[in-house]
Amino acid sequence: MTTPSEVYGHTPRGQRLAAIINAPAQYAEYRAFSREGFPAVTAVLSLVKSELEALRHSDRREFDAAKQFVGWAVGIIMRAHAHSIVGRSRVPGGLFTVGAIWSGEPTVNPVVSRAV
Repeated sequence: MTTPSEVYGHTPRGQRLAAIINAPAQYAEYRAFSREGFPAVTAVLSLVKSELEALRHSDRREFDAAKQFVGWAVGIIMRAHAHSIVGRSRVPGGLFTVGAIWSGEPTVNPVVSRAV
């Protein structure tokens, strides 16, 4: 099933945001912010601000969709590197409201037990 964020990622703005979020150097930033107890999206705040600020007053629906996409895309990267959510917190800067705080180090996924 396709999520709204996956659909948004195929729009021109979604592709521009994805290029910023997926830049190879960004993972180290997401991890560093997480280790210090900040939401990982804080790492891209200054980089996505111009894309999002343009929408804040002109298209509130797309503004919300773009913010959701950014959080979702950062989450994909963090999960791909075996991090897990350890909390949520306000995101500094006023652009996002709340963001996920990820484990500072990759975690090993527990073995899933079967009932049978």
